[in-house]
Amino acid sequence: MSPELRHQQILQCGIHMFAERGLANANHADISAELGVSVPTVFHYFPTIDLLQQSVLTEIHRYFIDQMIVPGLVKSSPAYERIEDILLAFQTLIDENSHYVRIWLEWSGFTRGFIWDMYLDFYKEAVSGLRKLLLQGRQDNSISSEINASDASRVIMGMAHTVAHMRYSGNSKRTVQHTVHSLVMSYLAPD
Repeated sequence: MSPELRHQQILQCGIHMFAERGLANANHADISAELGVSVPTVFHYFPTIDLLQQSVLTEIHRYFIDQMIVPGLVKSSPAYERIEDILLAFQTLIDENSHYVRIWLEWSGFTRGFIWDMYLDFYKEAVSGLRKLLLQGRQDNSISSEINASDASRVIMGMAHTVAHMRYSGNSKRTVQHTVHSLVMSYLAPD
């Protein structure tokens, strides 16, 4: 296996292990055991636990921005529909790639050290992207003119937490869909 492929394999396994064991609990040995490679191999690619955590969180950051936020900025549908689509795509992610969501949930509550600093960087970028989307909607009248885009972008981020909590606490997709639609239509959509 090439060094690039091994690096990616270890990173993906790191995502899996951090989702299963937690940001503060998973380590090089867990990844080694899961992959069936030596502990020194994992250390070769990620020499410290901090670097391993940082690499995993950088991938989570990249994924959510590139796969969830950016596509919403380039679609031509009304902005309120794009916001609803982002939140419902997040619900789908819980079913299809829950490791990313589970790490994101823990990350957002890890309020100290470099892990928190990395979350704040992610949060600012995500809120900025959502704000741009909302401002696009204000320009084309697909978002209520009464909405403050900065405040609404933070509400949408909070709604992503709500979606995750609803799904992990046993609510059906239909219930989440109804809740998201109700919020979007009553809060964001124009009259």
